[in-house]
Amino acid sequence: MTDDFTVVKSKRSRKLKSRKITGVCSDPDVQSHEGIDIAYTMRKITESRNELTSSDFYSSVKDLIEKVFQSDGEKDGTKELPHQAVCYGLGNFSECIIARYQLCLLMAMREHLKIDARECLLYDPKFRNAEIEILGELGFKVIDKNEEGKRPCSLDTRTLFYMPHCGKSLCNNLLWANWRKEHLSNVVIIGNSFTSITDNTPSRLLTKTGGYIQRIYPYCTEVPLPTTFRFTDIFNDTAIHSFPANQLENVPEGFWESPPEPCYEEEDVEFIANKNLL
Repeated sequence: MTDDFTVVKSKRSRKLKSRKITGVCSDPDVQSHEGIDIAYTMRKITESRNELTSSDFYSSVKDLIEKVFQSDGEKDGTKELPHQAVCYGLGNFSECIIARYQLCLLMAMREHLKIDARECLLYDPKFRNAEIEILGELGFKVIDKNEEGKRPCSLDTRTLFYMPHCGKSLCNNLLWANWRKEHLSNVVIIGNSFTSITDNTPSRLLTKTGGYIQRIYPYCTEVPLPTTFRFTDIFNDTAIHSFPANQLENVPEGFWESPPEPCYEEEDVEFIANKNLL
């Protein structure tokens, strides 16, 4: 695993005192509404996005994302930006401050990377009808079924998978669905740090719940997101993961052959399963 980038905090960032969103995830102002007020939620999203995109944190994130794609491109002979973005496990952004800011980062990245709105897809089984309506108003497309993260990316273009604070089994499913050198080299994942997962999960348990993370980790490039945003628990322990083709050339013989579909014991599943697939 390599890490070629270092985040340098600006003087302004050091002056801002970061804090956690303590207690419940929900915004108390949103909680006071009966049901979901769509106009109010849209206004809160706009306010949060303006705050996020004007922060030193976002400036650093933009630079890091650009460096990841440029670096991978120089190694692979292409500098193609992602054609599609797929987001899993965002949560109920209409009431959860953390989910709302995470949505705002996705919106900002979509614009910065010039990803067509029709190619920016989201899914969370917890989405409410009003939230699906809001996402449509924002130009997103909601996936109509629970894929359990098992979506193969295109062989022709790169795909950005945004999985903020999702459990390792969901990411493990995504890796399984793309367990070919040609697929993985087109995948970029923004989600929980693979380093933290491998360091903090006993090897025997990781083999059961994140075996593909465990296997690909030595050939992955991981770039941590900065910790300079004023709420420290929104993007904490989050990193950009890519799989440059030249690094995947170093895998041992038989590495890609006949990958078994992940199967979890009920207590190990860290996502809401699709009952129709059982």
